Amino acid sequence: MRPTDDERQAPRAPRPLEEVSAGTEAGAGAAARAPRVRLVLAGRPEPKRATTPWALTWQWVLAAAATVLLAWLTYSRGGWIPILSAFDLGVHEFGHLLTMWAPPLLCSLAGSVLQVAAPLLLGAYFWWRRDSLAAILMVAWSAENLHNVSVYVADAQVMVLALFGDDGSGAGHDWHNILGALGWLEATDRIALIIKTGSVILFVVALGLAALGFARARRA
Repeated sequence: MRPTDDERQAPRAPRPLEEVSAGTEAGAGAAARAPRVRLVLAGRPEPKRATTPWALTWQWVLAAAATVLLAWLTYSRGGWIPILSAFDLGVHEFGHLLTMWAPPLLCSLAGSVLQVAAPLLLGAYFWWRRDSLAAILMVAWSAENLHNVSVYVADAQVMVLALFGDDGSGAGHDWHNILGALGWLEATDRIALIIKTGSVILFVVALGLAALGFARARRA
């Protein structure tokens, strides 16, 4: 059916002011976000063609060797590695300091979370910088920290580990307090095993990234 002359000449009803404003703000927000995303991506270094023996081979061999060595030290020493584990402890305690204002449960959890998350965040930064060797080492370091946390969790019931600043009462045992507050003390061994499995997976990921980088460099 063809429209009549009156229908063709009738003015179109204006859009509500709220709808127009919402559409304008949404468009402006999307337009504002796009340049920020492009700016972040534009700041990332361009990939370089691998031409040197270091880029083609040795950095990947070093990454794989360091990952295997760190895994061996981690699982053969009960989760404690001289110098490195002492630094991990410092990061752990810094997590508590950052959350002293928070509820006790969150403050207790923050130490273990930070010592695992900090290397992963650094790894993301090095990946953005296209420093593959450093990124892989950060993943392996996070795996070592995750195993360290699993040892701490496994001690939640027996509480035999010597803890920094503990008065001997066990009142400062993070994971005893966390699992006790959640009612999960009976599941200590299972939770520790899950965390340790995550540590193994991260080590495998680090080793896999080294192998993948090596294969890609040889194909380029």
